[in-house]
Amino acid sequence: MGSCCSSDASGRQHYPKVSTRGVGMGVAMMMQQAGALVGACPTMDVLAVQAAIRKAKAEGRTVTVVNGNLYIDYQLISRVPSDFNM
Repeated sequence: MGSCCSSDASGRQHYPKVSTRGVGMGVAMMMQQAGALVGACPTMDVLAVQAAIRKAKAEGRTVTVVNGNLYIDYQLISRVPSDFNM
């Protein structure tokens, strides 16, 4: 009845989870993205974009468009024009 043992687990559930990657990893990822954007050609011709996508898909490579940027095999290729309809 008069137990003096306490558990620390109940106190931990109120603290927010701490990311294992930390802020440094997020900053490094943003800096890498910024460097890639500076090095990439600003925009490609619409026909060139379509040709690059078709060629990459035919070769079985990964094609991704994120935030207006075209990536083939996770390498930035170009910025996709905003009026370009995929």
